[in-house]
Amino acid sequence: MKPMVDTSPAKPRLAGLYLRNLIANITGNLIIVLLNAFTPIEFFKDWQNFLLQGGWVLLIVLIPTVFTTAIVLQYRIQRPISTLRSQMHPGNQVGDNFQKKARCRLLNLPVLLALTNLILWTVASIVFMPVLYFISNIGFVSGIYIVFRGAIIGLMASFISFFLIDDYSRKTLIPYFFPQGRLANEPGTIKNSILKRIRVLYGSGTGAPMLILIGTLGLVAWEIEDASISAEVLIKEIFIFIIVLYAIFVAIALSLNFLVGKSILAPVNAMMKMVSKVRRGEFRHKVPVDSNDELGVLGDGMNEMTEGLIERDRMRQSLYLAKEVQQALLPRMDPIIRGLDIASTSVYCDETGGDYYDFLNCDELISGKISVVVGDVSGHGVSSALLMATARALLRQRSAMTGAISQIVTDVNRQLVRDVEESGGFMTLFYLTIDADNRELNWVRAGHDPAIFYDPATDTFRELRGSGMALGVKADARFGENRQHNLKKNQIILLGTDGIWEARNLQGEMFGKEPIYHTVRQNPGLSAKEILTGIFNTLNRFLGDRALEDDVTLVVIKITDD
Repeated sequence: MKPMVDTSPAKPRLAGLYLRNLIANITGNLIIVLLNAFTPIEFFKDWQNFLLQGGWVLLIVLIPTVFTTAIVLQYRIQRPISTLRSQMHPGNQVGDNFQKKARCRLLNLPVLLALTNLILWTVASIVFMPVLYFISNIGFVSGIYIVFRGAIIGLMASFISFFLIDDYSRKTLIPYFFPQGRLANEPGTIKNSILKRIRVLYGSGTGAPMLILIGTLGLVAWEIEDASISAEVLIKEIFIFIIVLYAIFVAIALSLNFLVGKSILAPVNAMMKMVSKVRRGEFRHKVPVDSNDELGVLGDGMNEMTEGLIERDRMRQSLYLAKEVQQALLPRMDPIIRGLDIASTSVYCDETGGDYYDFLNCDELISGKISVVVGDVSGHGVSSALLMATARALLRQRSAMTGAISQIVTDVNRQLVRDVEESGGFMTLFYLTIDADNRELNWVRAGHDPAIFYDPATDTFRELRGSGMALGVKADARFGENRQHNLKKNQIILLGTDGIWEARNLQGEMFGKEPIYHTVRQNPGLSAKEILTGIFNTLNRFLGDRALEDDVTLVVIKITDD
């Protein structure tokens, strides 16, 4: 026996979040250290003297303290996520409310950690000011400079951590905690839209360096009167500072632009790949959804679309199978009856239809007698096909027994009412019996369009009418039987459904029965098959490029001598 293989995804490590937030804070400090090295320090001699006289020791204590505080705060913020991670294993039930809280926290994590970094470094700089005031003679401008640069550390750390945490969450955490996607449906989350990410990118690559430059120049201008530095040296130092500032933020902007571009292009490429597969008929492919922005909503929509396509494809396969079954219920070939020439066809506007025709009591090929039934079930599609199959079974079973055709239709109607009384479906029917040997017609009309009778000897058409309502409407309905004698050679009988004469072309015109009369009148000497083909050719020319809106069935019977 083969061992069971665990196919569940491996639990992600949250250490990556701490590492990325730490990198963001270290990068923010390095940026400020580098900028400080190129800032015109002539204006901040008291700050320089403070550092050279041992003040750097205070920074060694302050910076690790801020970093430790950041880690503790991050632990508190991420605690619901880590708790849910430890509880998510097979067989363990996790409360819905707690899951929602943890998942909401995960989606909000980039913003929460970014705000935490900004607030922490700003507060630390403000708190550091009184300490410097009591332990040193640092000037007011230098104090403002320290607070300003501390806030810049928090600002840069917040920008960088936002994108690093967002990238790590998309790649590692979200696929684990949101395997089905649908991130946009989580309540209480901050929507990190594409526009918001672009604005943060703009702020980090353009707004932050502009703020640093303006703030630095403003502080330099504040102290310029008390500084013993030539204009040439000042301009040179400021020029170098601007170049360094530009180089630093070009590198930062390119790095963050890569992360933002990946967060946009990766989902777009996944969607394009999915579209390509859908075009090839592959509907099982899913778009990985790792955000709650517009692309995440679009990805969820495309996944739902493919689920609908899978269901639609499954339904289509079922319809094709139903079509094959229903087509098998219709006559496979026209019967060969002495004294009669018979041709028939049925065309469905959907995969399945409600039109029905059949040839009954014609097992013996040498017999000169046959029963022809044509029916039309209300509507079309699967429900109509099922009702048609039921009616066919009832008709075949009852027709195999003795009795007049009026009694046969009456009995079938009674049984059909029991089957369809809840659905409201019904079926019209024309039941025709031809005795070629005795030259006699018998028919029952149950709400169906009358059959068309054509006599070429007199060039006249008439309808085989009769009283009777549709089947499946009223259980105690009675149906009258009609009879005609003295059938003659070349007389033609047409039984059809209203899908023929009610067909409409692109101009909205109805086909009607006159084109049928004209085709028959012009071709009385042709075979039944040729007449049938001629009528359908006329119908197709009339329709043009418009498809059928209803099922079409036609049976042509021609009286012959042999």
